[in-house]
Parts: sequence; C-alpha cells; structure tokens
Amino acid sequence: MSKFSLSLAERAVIKKDCGEVWHAKMARGTLIALPLVLTVVLPVFYTVLIALIPPEELNGMDMVLSMLPTGLQQLDVRQITFYMLGNTLSPMFFLMVPLMVSTASAASSFVGERERGTLQTLLLTPVSVKKLFRAKVLGCVLLSLAATLFSFIFFAVVMTVGGAIFQTPYFFNWNWAVLLVLLAPSLTFFGVMFMVLISGRSKSYIEAFQSAGYIVLPIVLLFVGQFTGLFQLNALLLFVISICVIVLDVVLFHFVSKSFTPERLLK
Repeated sequence: MSKFSLSLAERAVIKKDCGEVWHAKMARGTLIALPLVLTVVLPVFYTVLIALIPPEELNGMDMVLSMLPTGLQQLDVRQITFYMLGNTLSPMFFLMVPLMVSTASAASSFVGERERGTLQTLLLTPVSVKKLFRAKVLGCVLLSLAATLFSFIFFAVVMTVGGAIFQTPYFFNWNWAVLLVLLAPSLTFFGVMFMVLISGRSKSYIEAFQSAGYIVLPIVLLFVGQFTGLFQLNALLLFVISICVIVLDVVLFHFVSKSFTPERLLK
C-alpha cells in the first residue's frame, strides 16, 4: 500500500469528523454564513452601492487610477470602482474564507472532540496516533477547500454579472490565479496547523476559535498596505508570499505532528 493512501480506518475518521463539524451549529454556521457574507453579500452590497451612488460622489479616483494596470485608465468612474472591488478589496475577503473555515473545522475536530468527551474512545481504536493526526488534518483541509471553492464559484457569478452590467474587463487575472491555486490552499493548511498548535491550551471550541482571529490580521494589514500605496500586490509578490506560507506549513507540520501525542490531547 502506498504511504500516501488512506486506510479504511482513516477514511472512517475523516467521515466522522466531517459529520461532527457539520452537525455542530457554530461550526456549520461558520462554514456556511462566513463564506456567503464575504464572497456574496458584501460584493453584491458594494456593487449595488456603485450602481446607485452618483459618479461625482465617488472620491479618491486619483489614488485609484495609480493602482490600475496599464490600459485601464480609460474606464469611467463606476467601471474603475467596480474593477477595484474585484481586484483589490474582494481578494482580502476571499482569503479570509480558507483561514476562518479551516480554523473553525479544526477547532471542532481537535478541541471539540475533547470537549464532547469522545477523544478517549477514539484513542482506543486500532488507528495509530500518526494516522489519526493525518486523517483529522486531511478532513479539516478538505472541508475548507470545498468551502473555498464554492465561495469562489459564487463570487465569480456575482462578479460576472456585475462586469456585464458595468461593461468592465473580466475580473479573473494572474493575481486571482495565484490566490486560488497557491495562496488559498496554503492558508487552509496553515489555519489547521495553527489550530492544532493551540488546541492543547484551549479549553473549549469557542476559546480556540476566538484565538484564531489573530491570524486574519496579517491579511488585513497586507491589503491595507496596498490601499495606502506602500506597495502594489501583483502576481509575483503573491507567488512569493504563497511560497513563504508553504514553507511555514511544512515547518509547522513537522513540529505539530511530533508533538501530537495522547498525553497532549487529553490534558
């Protein structure tokens, strides 16, 4: 059997964890409500605002024009504002989805398991601690990736409709390609590893999930820096950031997997 294949026991753990995350009201609410708000409700809200507000009241166009790619300066005010919504503000909202969903599912899988009192029973099964760790991590990652993918599909529908209304270039570009293929999956894995790392110090699911709020701050600061003109996010910079996060993921995985012991889980 390949070292990368999953045993029946591991698949059973993944199925069990996914079911428990889904049946936990707070975790299920995060999996559904958060992506919908960030990638559907907010983009629709801003799109309606752009359509309703008179163009002369949309201020700050000089700074926005300096952030536009070459060849798009000929767009009108509404078109520019909508284009910037899809390529400057929305990426920040989108990247919060894999981070928050992965931490919510991991908090339910690791901390919630102990809180529900089912962890002791799970440790008595024939599954080794190493395989148990792998199955739990993989289950959380798969849930988060699914939520992220569906979020992007819904967001793409909103932006496609808005783009047709405002007659703007299609929003998807190399920046979005890097975000979707590299940065979002790497942030998903980072969110799970971060939650496993702090799970031993968290007494409840809510406490663990609240602690995860801090890891969203770097994303906010990254895009705030772009808004203030400190730097311009492009595909190359996003690629470099993705590689850095992947390296951090590898380091965290080796550290966390070695410290994942029954004693640490039950304390």
